[in-house]
Amino acid sequence: MKTKIEKIEGWVKVPVDLKVYPLQSVHSAGYIFMDRAHVKLEEEKKDLVAVWLQPKNGSQDLEKLALEFSDELLNYAHYFSSLKTNADNMKTLLQRALFSASPSIVKEAEEKEIEELIKELEAEEKKGSAKTKATPKSKK
Repeated sequence: MKTKIEKIEGWVKVPVDLKVYPLQSVHSAGYIFMDRAHVKLEEEKKDLVAVWLQPKNGSQDLEKLALEFSDELLNYAHYFSSLKTNADNMKTLLQRALFSASPSIVKEAEEKEIEELIKELEAEEKKGSAKTKATPKSKK
């Protein structure tokens, strides 16, 4: 698919398909560009956003600015997808780092987990005894 970059009165329009790039990536890329360009976002139609860029120094090439924005957009799309993929690994690493720094946290976490398991077992035991009481015994 060929991206149609439009230039109108010192602004360049970069259409972004939200099925390809999440809106969070569009916002992040736009935020990065705020120091060198004015950024406007507008919804064109479902799943399509137009990003309008106007260089703050009027001499910058508009097409180059649009291509740089596209690069930044891809960068943030990759960042957020990697973040999602590695979230569990990062959580485990942070827990290990915290636990190694303070072993008392490990002991507290273990005690809490044991208490929760005991509560679950007691709840299951109560359910089992309630079922036994509820079923009538057959008489001979």
